[in-house]
Amino acid sequence: SKKADTHVYLMRGLFGVFSLGMDDLAGKLHSDGYRASIYGWDSWEQVADVIRQNYQAGQNEVVIIGHSLGANAVILVSERLQKNNVPVLLAVTFDATDPHKVPTNVGTFLNFWARDGFGHPVEAPAGYKGELDNFDLSGQPNIDHTSIDALNQFHRLVIAKLDGLTAK
Repeated sequence: SKKADTHVYLMRGLFGVFSLGMDDLAGKLHSDGYRASIYGWDSWEQVADVIRQNYQAGQNEVVIIGHSLGANAVILVSERLQKNNVPVLLAVTFDATDPHKVPTNVGTFLNFWARDGFGHPVEAPAGYKGELDNFDLSGQPNIDHTSIDALNQFHRLVIAKLDGLTAK
């Protein structure tokens, strides 16, 4: 199935301790039939290399998800993959603190952010053909920079989006 051929790479934020929502989400993805691996934000170059090698070996669907500095890393990894002509099915960022524009090799980009955290909206470059959704969670109760990646309703939304993309 396309689901079994989909590998989700999750990027934790600073010190790897605050982004435990990434671990929780990885568990939910595993239960749903996806492969999922977790990395620290500062190993983004290694992650880009691993993805490129897996893609060249025939693993087709690439999904990258990150929180905080790990969200910035999602974009860095995608930019590196763009140079290597590797498409990214889905990229998801939780409170990216310093996001670049969406790389054009990303088919669907979801950004969850809150102005009262450290997050920013993500912009698409001119001519971007994919789908970009910014979810502005500013002022929502119980959402801040340390909790934004751990909330089940957003995990469900991400998995539903991914299920829809891999069902095609």
